[in-house]
Amino acid sequence: MKTIYHIRRGMLKVRKIGILLAVAVIIGASGYLYLRSVPPAHQRQLPTPSQNLPQEDKLAKSQKRAVEEDINGYGLENDLKITQNTQDHKKHRVLSLNQEEQVRLLKNISPNQMNDVLQVYNTTLPEGISDQVQYFDFKISFDYFLITGENGGEIRENPATDAPVICRVNYLDKVTLLQQAQGQDFQGSDIWYRVACSHGDKTKEGYLHSSTGIPRTFRFDKMQAAAQDLRQQLAKGALHFIRNYKNQYGAPPKKGETATDEFGYRFYHSAPAYEQADAASNFRYIPDGMLVRLLNETGDFYHISVPTFGGEYYVPKQYLDPSVTLSTLNHVVVVDRNQQNQAAFTVNEKGLNLVSYTLSTTGIPGDYSFETTLGSFKAIEKKDRFEYLQKGTSEIGGYAPFAIRFTGGAYIHGVPVAYVEQGGKKVDPGPTEYLHTIGTYPRSNMCVRNFTSHARFLYNWMDYKNGAVIVIE
Repeated sequence: MKTIYHIRRGMLKVRKIGILLAVAVIIGASGYLYLRSVPPAHQRQLPTPSQNLPQEDKLAKSQKRAVEEDINGYGLENDLKITQNTQDHKKHRVLSLNQEEQVRLLKNISPNQMNDVLQVYNTTLPEGISDQVQYFDFKISFDYFLITGENGGEIRENPATDAPVICRVNYLDKVTLLQQAQGQDFQGSDIWYRVACSHGDKTKEGYLHSSTGIPRTFRFDKMQAAAQDLRQQLAKGALHFIRNYKNQYGAPPKKGETATDEFGYRFYHSAPAYEQADAASNFRYIPDGMLVRLLNETGDFYHISVPTFGGEYYVPKQYLDPSVTLSTLNHVVVVDRNQQNQAAFTVNEKGLNLVSYTLSTTGIPGDYSFETTLGSFKAIEKKDRFEYLQKGTSEIGGYAPFAIRFTGGAYIHGVPVAYVEQGGKKVDPGPTEYLHTIGTYPRSNMCVRNFTSHARFLYNWMDYKNGAVIVIE
């Protein structure tokens, strides 16, 4: 009996040790994953208002046509402060060369014996896109480097930490990207980027370590593919679009207690898309403005196909006007949510004409903000300005100029302007052209921010009756 007792006791000890080892492994693995997920201290990542998709819609709303929810994911004062801190007394601070300057520099660039070139950045327009650019106010190359280190960075003569400093760049600056190179190991990485920037009347060229920022590019191939997909859809016949701006045709049924469905589409400004011609069947949200194909009707429902979703659904008839269509595509703006930039194209039989390409800033999911919705949308209307409510209140906070609405309360627009209080009245301090945060990270609520001059350009250019806005990832 004692022998059996000791055996059992020994087995219990082994099991306890095994459990403790398993727990240790789990904790260690969790710590490892956590460390991998946390960016280096020197690489500043803009915090998000909420790490999760919105569980409830806290935004104050107005039924007035020219008044929208708060359009700022972050407080506008935060963007203005960052802009003021990085301008160095210059009116605007976009240090990148333009595309023609980048091409010339790449042709004449001399090899550096201190490093191996891993990649050359020489994005060009794909076949089928013609260069007809008409907007030149903010020069930017097709490939550029975004400075994300909160202390900025030092462009060095060679890819080494002891190489002479050519010039300094600030937080959220954008410089022209030339090459990815292998150089001196620093903080666990030997990847450096050869960059160029406009420095006064001169062009400075040198190296930034990978910890300083991230490469960005205008992905014209993806933009072209998205526009071509829409053209192919229109070749099959005119497209319709969902209408439920501010739930004016009736709030859709709720899916649980969250503000979005499982796909991230928002309850507000949406219609229910049922799997069957039955309001008791499963459904998802389909946002205002999204382009759909009307297949037929059955009872109280329209049977539709949704190119963005890649499926067929049934929508109650009040959410679609069969007399209003997009039958011809003359103008299209493609917003790249991943790269935080955009391009505008005219459409013809031969392909696309690039009329502008620029930086932009999209929406961020948070406690008081929503992402810019992915998909293909009708350009619904243009407003020379609209006002927005202050966060958490029903008071007017400011306005956004030169706006093109494409879904719900989401617009492409210029830099927001906050009213100032003078003598108990709200006063317009005047337009703002530039924010240093445009083209960096998502910072707005649903909307797509542009430099004000570019928003004005699009406002005057866009044939919204025969135009579309496509948001890609």
